[in-house]
Amino acid sequence: MDSTKDKLTIQAILLAGKILLSSGAEVSRVEDTMRRMAICMGYYHSQGYVINVFINFSLSEEHDTRILRIDKNITNLLKIYQVNSISRQLTSNHISIEEAYQQLSNIEHSTVSISLWKKVVAAGIISLCFLYLQGGTWPEMLTTLIAGATGFCIVEFMQSKSLTMFIPEFVGSFVLGAIIILGSHIFHIENTFGPAMIASVMPIVPGVLITTAIQDLFARHMLMFTAKFLEALVIAFAIGSGIAIAYVTF
Repeated sequence: MDSTKDKLTIQAILLAGKILLSSGAEVSRVEDTMRRMAICMGYYHSQGYVINVFINFSLSEEHDTRILRIDKNITNLLKIYQVNSISRQLTSNHISIEEAYQQLSNIEHSTVSISLWKKVVAAGIISLCFLYLQGGTWPEMLTTLIAGATGFCIVEFMQSKSLTMFIPEFVGSFVLGAIIILGSHIFHIENTFGPAMIASVMPIVPGVLITTAIQDLFARHMLMFTAKFLEALVIAFAIGSGIAIAYVTF
């Protein structure tokens, strides 16, 4: 066997799996991508096992098993798309394994991201869209816009500081809940502020986490489904607790 080829191949495969998993991809996508990359390099009996905190992979029974730990999971659909594109080019023999590894290394160290202010503006617009779907009124537009943008900004900022999980969602939901309640008093909105509250909280709801959990369920990855579903459930509980405390306080 060509040990140099083996080493480069497994490094590229593990790097692709690491980027996918740490960017929020479902387990079935990670395992399928790694398997296809191994097959295109001539390793038809590769074995891999993935959960949310580590990747276990071997090129064949004759090769050593490599384990890679994942320290942080975020949502980055751009990186998922880029890795998928590279794996397709590799399996179509449009690029070599050396080129694939170099491109994957560039993706891993890439710092290209959307500015926080753009995300905040988008969160405010999303809140307004959900307010329309919930049948909200015109007086609720301003408070919904401010609450949705502020709550999302707080969650994003606290998460960037690597604070304890679920705390950012709790603080963000408390603040946005307080804004909605105080806004309803200031603008003398007589009807319920339920639609505005629901609309403003939507940008911080763990939608991608729930979606990938369902996809893992369909792929029979019960361990990952359980872990992701419980994480989403606790985040939802933190959001609900923050809003409830804001309601009781104000």
